Amino acid sequence: VDYLALLDIFLLSSFTEGTSMTLLEAMSLGIPAVATNVGGNPEIVQHEQTGLLTPSDDERAFAGALLQLWRNPEQAKAMAQASHARFAQQFSVQIMAGQYHDVYRNLNE
Repeated sequence: VDYLALLDIFLLSSFTEGTSMTLLEAMSLGIPAVATNVGGNPEIVQHEQTGLLTPSDDERAFAGALLQLWRNPEQAKAMAQASHARFAQQFSVQIMAGQYHDVYRNLNE
């Protein structure tokens, strides 16, 4: 069973984070995220567009963001659609491979 696909909201409450693959996987499935504003998360989640970012180590803000999406299904749905579109435009395998190709090609110039 693909448990990630069963989620309505993806939660990532890390104190530190690099580039979260699970966050990207959630986006690829069109799941809005509530994540802490650490590491690579703000490069992935566009606050109030594809999900919500909260300060690290602030459980009230994190819970409040979760409740905001839970109580506003239309907002969560809009973020889900925007999340899926952002993944396709910025983080898909094809996009990432093309970006790596461009980096390596520019090294030879």
